[in-house]
Amino acid sequence: MGRGRSVGLTRRELLLGGLGAAASAGLAWRLYEPSPAAHGRILGGIVGASHVPGHRLRDGRFPQPSSTESVGVAIVGGGVAGLSAAWRLAKRGRTDFRVFELEPREGGTSAWGANGTTRYPWGAHYLPVPGPDAVWVRELLEEMGVLEGRGADGEPIYGERHLCFDPEERLFLDGKWREGLFPGDGASEDDLAQSRRFREAMTRHRGMRDSSGRRAFAIPIEASSRDAELLALDRTTMAAFLDSLGITSKRVRWWVEYACRDDFGCSLATTSAWAGIHYWASRVEDGPLLTWPEGNGRLVRAMMERIGPRVETGRVAVRVVPEDRGVVIDLWDPRTDSVKRVKADHAVLAVPQFVAARIVEPWRGSAPEWLPSFTYSPWMVANVHVDRLPAGEGFETAWDNVIYDSEGLGYVVATHQLPRSAPGPSVLTYYRAFVGPDPAAERTRMLSLHWEDWRDLILADLSVPHPAIEEVVTRIDVMLWAHGMIRPTPEFLWGGLRARAAQPLGRLHVAHSDLSGIALFEEAQYWGVRAAEEILG
Repeated sequence: MGRGRSVGLTRRELLLGGLGAAASAGLAWRLYEPSPAAHGRILGGIVGASHVPGHRLRDGRFPQPSSTESVGVAIVGGGVAGLSAAWRLAKRGRTDFRVFELEPREGGTSAWGANGTTRYPWGAHYLPVPGPDAVWVRELLEEMGVLEGRGADGEPIYGERHLCFDPEERLFLDGKWREGLFPGDGASEDDLAQSRRFREAMTRHRGMRDSSGRRAFAIPIEASSRDAELLALDRTTMAAFLDSLGITSKRVRWWVEYACRDDFGCSLATTSAWAGIHYWASRVEDGPLLTWPEGNGRLVRAMMERIGPRVETGRVAVRVVPEDRGVVIDLWDPRTDSVKRVKADHAVLAVPQFVAARIVEPWRGSAPEWLPSFTYSPWMVANVHVDRLPAGEGFETAWDNVIYDSEGLGYVVATHQLPRSAPGPSVLTYYRAFVGPDPAAERTRMLSLHWEDWRDLILADLSVPHPAIEEVVTRIDVMLWAHGMIRPTPEFLWGGLRARAAQPLGRLHVAHSDLSGIALFEEAQYWGVRAAEEILG
């Protein structure tokens, strides 16, 4: 399996010079040539996402509808936002809804897979313990049995088996694995002083409240303060904010940029300072994480238990028309090349804005003014199947394993949350965000690589901490998320255009994490439940 190559680019040019995130972060791709034995022994392929059916929307040529059906609520998009809308409707006793999803299975970037050993994520892989503003997240977790009670202060107590087991994080630096993600070993006194200065600044922002008692930075972000001084941070970059603090240390800036790459698919130079601070200031400092072998796929599974058989996969919405008394939706089935028309009393449009602009009737001829402000970083996620965990010098294998100064984001171990009495097979979920300044160019280059290229690039990166990685890898499957994550660039979050995109069109309600500008489960759930509440109300 693979993608067609870009005209005029050789494989070496693609691997060494093409992928702009490496250049933006001062990194470089490493070449790697697997041994002849590995060529035949390591299996795998590019397994998604479904770019070809989605790209047909650009052509706009589809058959006329051959059938019609009616439904109370049609939900277009089976990612977290769409499923959250369905979950809320079902929980409130309304079951006359259907969810229509492009991919072969629901979940979006919280999708998951499984083999004979374990489940594993295809995207989002953890959930920070939610704060008091994330009331619907807490409600879902309570429904799942993740909460085991409440303390004297009324705050939830979470079951130990759902919290990330120790050791949680490690960093490969100077030839050895070290505990934690801050590159403190070997740091100078100035590095350490600057790290303390940054932490103190984040602690101050975490404790800020406005005159109404709202937190400066909250999850969901709609609960955050609107004080002008705070919102002004959205007009500058995280790089400029670090400059204002006098943060020049390469180690500290790498550490902060790693967070921007990991949560936003952005560099310091393209991340809004408000978003960058939100990463650190919206959560409890060093707060625990909830995770499962399949990552946030566990949350998807929980919602599906309530939603039931009301999800149709492999359905592409090609036309959405809001009308006075409902919404008309045309759904294309790529397997039969046929179109079904659905007439709904209400609809939830739980797709990214770049898709919405191609299918919603008022916008198909004239794109909405806010569309250019919505930009998306491409992501590659690979599940690396191993017959045993790879050996490495230094600190023991952790849940999250990061390589300092790498173009990748490291890997999580799917079996970390499983009780194991002896070493055995596992799956390493490896992540790579493309954070170059031109996402379209990054997307083109990403889709131009064949599976063999990805195999070599992944093995090259993993061979730095694990020189014998080839000996344990049996399979590498690659998922390419061409528009994997909304980018919170400067002036996007609080410039006004994002808020306009969230307005309903009659009985067509919108719901997606890109309406928050930050691609978190909590944000997607917020918009999905909000859309459901609008319909129920």
